[in-house]
Amino acid sequence: MFPYFFKLPAFGPFSEPQPIHSYGILIAIGFVLATQMIAREAKRLGELRPDKLTDLAFYLLLVGLVGSRVLYIIVNIEEYAAHPYEILYFWRGGLVFYGGFFAAVGYAVWWCRRNGKPFFLIADILIPMVAFNHVWGRIGCVAAGCCFGAITHSPVGIEYPIQSVVQQMQHAQGFIRAFDRPLPVHAVQLYEAAGELALFMLLMWLRDRKRYHGQLLLVWLALYPILRSFCEALRGDKERGFVVPGLISTSQFVSALTALAAIALFFYLKRAGDRQERAAAQP
Repeated sequence: MFPYFFKLPAFGPFSEPQPIHSYGILIAIGFVLATQMIAREAKRLGELRPDKLTDLAFYLLLVGLVGSRVLYIIVNIEEYAAHPYEILYFWRGGLVFYGGFFAAVGYAVWWCRRNGKPFFLIADILIPMVAFNHVWGRIGCVAAGCCFGAITHSPVGIEYPIQSVVQQMQHAQGFIRAFDRPLPVHAVQLYEAAGELALFMLLMWLRDRKRYHGQLLLVWLALYPILRSFCEALRGDKERGFVVPGLISTSQFVSALTALAAIALFFYLKRAGDRQERAAAQP
């Protein structure tokens, strides 16, 4: 669609203009807006310094990008084993959201322990912004032409141009000839963006109505795997990888594990709440 916003003029060691990818620009816009909301929420609660929390958000973004890249490499290890130097070609894209999410969670747990902050309080502040920024990321996927859907003849299908990745894959699979326009595909990136926007709005609505810290994280962990599994079932790209070829994708498998984590977290938070109630009831 629109993989580049513009190209920088060639200079120094570069022999040709360098493209500025639309995906990166959209992620940056979403991140800047999200950090502003994080700072405002920290100030409203009065328990955390806004600058400390926005610094944490920045490092979580970096850790998340690395984690997303690592999981993508693992999923496509056969291709990278044949051309290992391409691991460094990060500008070509190649990210898996779940890898970034769980890497960021690990870093957040470490940060909270180091700084003496309650993890579930921090998680409830940040998780709506994860959904918010993911909306921008999926719109970026539409612009970049990645993470596209399977062929569809429904009215909601979108068409990509000739020489796009969609056209190349459909030609390789024998659906079209070399110079034909690609067939319409499901706009799964926009389906997921719409679902994440709805999740963001739900989490923001629940923010002042939650009964305990960790509840917003729990809601996201319970609902996002359902959204992701639905979208995965409609995808047509091969880069996402499969645990069971043609049946269960890598992200569907991780979604199932995430749903199990949500169940475990529910019982953990319930037991913790029961202990607090018993302690408060004692004279």
